[in-house]
Amino acid sequence: MIFLALIIIYFAILLSLGYFAHRLTKKTPQDYFLANRSFGPMVLFFTLIATNFSAFTFLGFAGASYKYGLGQYGIMGFGTAIMAIMFYVIGRKVWKYGKENGYITPPELIGKQLGSNSLRMLFMSVMVIFTIPYLATQAIGAGILIENMTGIVWQIGAVITMIVIMFYVISGGMRGSGWTDVIQGVIMIVALTVAVIFIAVSLGGFEIANTAAYAAKPELFTRPGGNNFFIPQIWFSFMFLWIFADPMFPQIFSRFYTAKNEKSLKTAMMFYPIIVSFLFLFPVLIGVWAHGTPLAGEITTGMEDSVLPMMVETYAAPIYSFVMIGALAALMSTADSQLLSLSTMLSRDIPFRKKRLSEINIGKILVVFLTFFAIIFVIMGYDPNTGIMGTLVKTTFSGLAVLCPTTIAVLYWKKVTKWGCIASIIIGEISVFLFQYNILPSFGFLAAIWAIVITVIVLVAVSLFTKQEGKK
Repeated sequence: MIFLALIIIYFAILLSLGYFAHRLTKKTPQDYFLANRSFGPMVLFFTLIATNFSAFTFLGFAGASYKYGLGQYGIMGFGTAIMAIMFYVIGRKVWKYGKENGYITPPELIGKQLGSNSLRMLFMSVMVIFTIPYLATQAIGAGILIENMTGIVWQIGAVITMIVIMFYVISGGMRGSGWTDVIQGVIMIVALTVAVIFIAVSLGGFEIANTAAYAAKPELFTRPGGNNFFIPQIWFSFMFLWIFADPMFPQIFSRFYTAKNEKSLKTAMMFYPIIVSFLFLFPVLIGVWAHGTPLAGEITTGMEDSVLPMMVETYAAPIYSFVMIGALAALMSTADSQLLSLSTMLSRDIPFRKKRLSEINIGKILVVFLTFFAIIFVIMGYDPNTGIMGTLVKTTFSGLAVLCPTTIAVLYWKKVTKWGCIASIIIGEISVFLFQYNILPSFGFLAAIWAIVITVIVLVAVSLFTKQEGKK
């Protein structure tokens, strides 16, 4: 009953913020899709944090650390903190070009800077195709949480959550998304912090919790960790994967446009690694600590993503409902941003004639379509034995990382050509498939790493041997 009351209040707040944002939003694409580029340092910081913290922050991290150990913090905490440098390197130029030229979507910038509609459509297609699975994982995370709290089948919880998200995204646009991100960002930060403190106290303190886990499974405290997972190639792969993949999330890329000024962007980037570097440790600790408790005997293969909810329910019962709301905040803040960014690209970048319906209304219709498409993907495509983290690495992260060399080249390299970008993206995506399914040997590295190397080589080589056409 407590959780039901909290979730009703929580959903009501989100819907209310969406409504108030709707009242203030002008009927222009700049205002609806980008909040008129008005986000100051605080809103920009929280919207980046909330957008990037998703279902895997609460579920995937704890599940992966339960299987592989504390090494999960190294690749996630440190690797993601360093990513802020790339956020600024790319984000500063994106903000500048967006403000000067009125760009609203990522493909619009890439395509128009090189004068190529084909490149624009290819860039958009990759973003859409590889973001849909990531969107679906948010719904999956909601379903897992609700099932753990209520016993309701996870598919039903996933559907309800996606429908609520759909309504406040349609209502509030980017301004509503940004405002809700501030609320959701605060909730998820507080929830993870109090969760690790309560659990540590219940287990006798941080030292005792670590000692018990070490006695049960000492390999989790060393590299290569559980199942010998963190071999040097994997460690290296993950460190670089986040740097190249995360700025290419359309929901992150789009937020670079929303900064009020360059100072807002700089301030947000300064605080981002500070929060990430300590906050990502909490779910990792909880996942490892589970081995020193009786719950270890109840967690079977395929249940790893439920480790954090089970630990909180057992050892932090008084705050269980609040922590689960925090987890919902993490995944919903990502899903709403994904829905908005995808609908923005599809309504603006596809070259169809917009006669009776405005670009904004087309975007709203697409939010509805994408919501139900994601629901179908969830019901038909989820593999419980893979887990959230595995699903993301195999699909979204690898596919989107291929776009990063093109983006950097368009922003910084004067000799880049549209043919170099097109060839590198196509060959890069083919490379992901070939290495992912072991058609080509990966030698222990993630498929995305080889794909990035190949993408860079093709981009440079083709650009040097082709002619620039229409580059700004």
